[in-house]
Amino acid sequence: MSFYPILLDWQGVPCLIAGGGAIALHKAELLCAHGADVTVVAPMICPELSDLPVTVYRRKVTAEDVTGKRLVIDATGSGEAERMLRDACRWQGIPFNSACRVGDGTAVFPAVHQTGRTVVAVSTLGASPAACTRLRDELAAHVPEEMDAILDGMAALRPLSREWFDDQPTRRRFLHRCLDKMLKNGKPLDPEETNVLRQEIINTTAEERES
Repeated sequence: MSFYPILLDWQGVPCLIAGGGAIALHKAELLCAHGADVTVVAPMICPELSDLPVTVYRRKVTAEDVTGKRLVIDATGSGEAERMLRDACRWQGIPFNSACRVGDGTAVFPAVHQTGRTVVAVSTLGASPAACTRLRDELAAHVPEEMDAILDGMAALRPLSREWFDDQPTRRRFLHRCLDKMLKNGKPLDPEETNVLRQEIINTTAEERES
């Protein structure tokens, strides 16, 4: 296995979920929350799935169901169905997620925490869901509630740093110093705090050049 994490826009993307139980429901909720166009195929469908904005077919899944899809998820619990879907996806170049056997798929769902524009995602590639969730929660605890405001503050400081400092290393030092303080305080800098850090960098740079 050689997985590389990447964030994709799922708005309107056609996806297939084979299976109608609790695992299928969880996957459908995740995809629907991000605007995917989800089709669910299974002989038996749990009531909660019918409440989601998904297209439902109450029958056994077939290899033809993967055609035109951009992601296929097997949550049937059937080895035969999984192999059929995996082979069909491989033939058509479609990412395939096996809810029961991660090693059989080409796509993995990480444990995710999102605060505004900041996304924390962790995966153990199926080795330990408990460790995956624990690590995600520990990392998420370090993301301030006002992270979006901090990102806006950092974006506003980038052009200012180019005005204030001539070289990239000094600009980088200034921006990292600002970010450290914002993360520590859990909020953006006010103008006075920014000026203090700016002057500190100016002083430090001058001392280094004189030494």
